[in-house]
Amino acid sequence: MSTHLLVLAHDPAIVAAQLQQFTANQPGKATSTVAFTLEELESKAIAEKDNVTFVLLGPRTTDEEAASAKQIVARVWGRVKESKDEPGEGKWVLRIPASLGTEEGRKGGIVGFVGKQVEG
Repeated sequence: MSTHLLVLAHDPAIVAAQLQQFTANQPGKATSTVAFTLEELESKAIAEKDNVTFVLLGPRTTDEEAASAKQIVARVWGRVKESKDEPGEGKWVLRIPASLGTEEGRKGGIVGFVGKQVEG
């Protein structure tokens, strides 16, 4: 089964590098769409509603943005799932810890974290 991430992020260069590394680690099994604003997240969520596996919030996402992103997910998919295996309608929202918004995160910590969550 392939994974398609809808990502809310702040830094285009860092996000591109991390997502490229993540998808390279899962050839043919992982794709992504990136939004840099909540408005863009909602627009892309609606447009790609049937393709998104889960929503990923970057490490610099504020608590307010995370709450708004979850409201968008609830509007588009019915509800927010707290885990990837939770049954029923809705989409899982995974927030990358702020501690990975560091040099360590840029050197693969984010990729490792997301990989564990997706596969684990």
